[in-house]
Amino acid sequence: MQWWLTVFFYINGSWVPGDQFDGWAARTYGTEALCIERKAFAEKECRNHPLQFETYWMCTEGAPAKAPPFPEPDIEC
Repeated sequence: MQWWLTVFFYINGSWVPGDQFDGWAARTYGTEALCIERKAFAEKECRNHPLQFETYWMCTEGAPAKAPPFPEPDIEC
């Protein structure tokens, strides 16, 4: 089973999947451990080089995530 790393951007009061923006499509990884490793790297890079919008990164099994597990942002990035 593949694992997907998906990013969401908090824009105008709602979470928008990265798939809607060129270059931010979900990526597949062969194991959960590898996905988590890449997620940690992405979060670190985001902290070191903040983007215009808040972000939320998540790993899901089988298919890219369609929405984050919560309605409001709870992290700063």
